[in-house]
Amino acid sequence: MLPRMPWTAFARALALAAALSLLLMAWSALRAGLPDDGVTTLAADAFAAATLLVLLAVGGAAFSAAPLAERLGLRRGRMDAGAIALAALGLLALSHALEAALGVLGAPPSATLTRFTGVLAGASPAELALALVVFALVSAGAEELFFRGLVQRGLERRLGAAAAIAIASAAFAAAHGDLVHAAAALPLGAYLGVLVWRDGSLGPALAAHALNNAAAVLETGFELRLPAGAGGMASIGVGLAVAGGALRVALRRAAPGASASG
Repeated sequence: MLPRMPWTAFARALALAAALSLLLMAWSALRAGLPDDGVTTLAADAFAAATLLVLLAVGGAAFSAAPLAERLGLRRGRMDAGAIALAALGLLALSHALEAALGVLGAPPSATLTRFTGVLAGASPAELALALVVFALVSAGAEELFFRGLVQRGLERRLGAAAAIAIASAAFAAAHGDLVHAAAALPLGAYLGVLVWRDGSLGPALAAHALNNAAAVLETGFELRLPAGAGGMASIGVGLAVAGGALRVALRRAAPGASASG
């Protein structure tokens, strides 16, 4: 016989289902009035996905006995501002190293990134500002709340830090759609997961994710490209060295092993 669900848990589940249904209906109505493609459509798609992740994160965390902010890691962590800045720089360097590696390996174009590049390349200042707000703040925040806040922190006490980081990173990569984009997202997710585990909060991961997304928007908008050939190999080496060094120093400035709230 299945255990009975407490009325409070049932009410939370019902409220979450209603919120998700309203979101889908509102999005369907809004999306029908938007042009087929463009910065507005791209930003609207990203905003809708972010809203869904936030609802799932908050709804899932509401079933925990811990306070919502503690459960999701929305508290002050162990790293100081300098360590957080180093961690963010390291993620940016790792992201560029992975991009260069995909280029050197001749990976096929990512469908997701091709759309991103096609829409934002040569965008107006107003369009870039909109993209910055949505991708650097809204999308980055929502993804950290769900993948590192809800999933990773929820699994850490049950499975340990390594397994929790691996599962959350794999889910984060899968959410990016195609295999090429997922291949780059997997190590980035692991990097962010290590930050959350060691710091005990989402703060450093939020800052790093926001910086990386902001750089992606601006570099695409201004059509900046990494060098190819030997320059690409150099980009990989420099990027990995900077990422490794920055992460090592940042982690040293944080107290070891943070526990998650289940």
